[in-house]
Amino acid sequence: MKPTTEQLDTLRHMLGINDRYAKQPRPYRDYYAAPRGDVAMWSMAIAGLVERHAVDRYYDWYRTTEAGRAAALASHRQIRASREKRRYRKFLEVRDAWPEMTFRQFLTDPELREARRGA
Repeated sequence: MKPTTEQLDTLRHMLGINDRYAKQPRPYRDYYAAPRGDVAMWSMAIAGLVERHAVDRYYDWYRTTEAGRAAALASHRQIRASREKRRYRKFLEVRDAWPEMTFRQFLTDPELREARRGA
């Protein structure tokens, strides 16, 4: 069964890879707390995308399975901003430290090559 858009969004959130301006997804967490008996998470567990690994008084705690992790990583490309948008956002970040810099300078200055590559 192919995961729905909402399920993929939840999986990306669980892994911390829902930043559309990231060039490559780098998971840094793998958990999700859902209210006890959450139907959406239960359906994802039945589909084999997540597994419940802990329960407390109010929440069921889930983590991704290998299939869920693979689906989330593969789907990041669908939400990723275009190269141009990522580059402009990087310009805005660099400009915070160098307010008088123009976008043209950012694009052409050899000293900023690494910053442009990181976008």
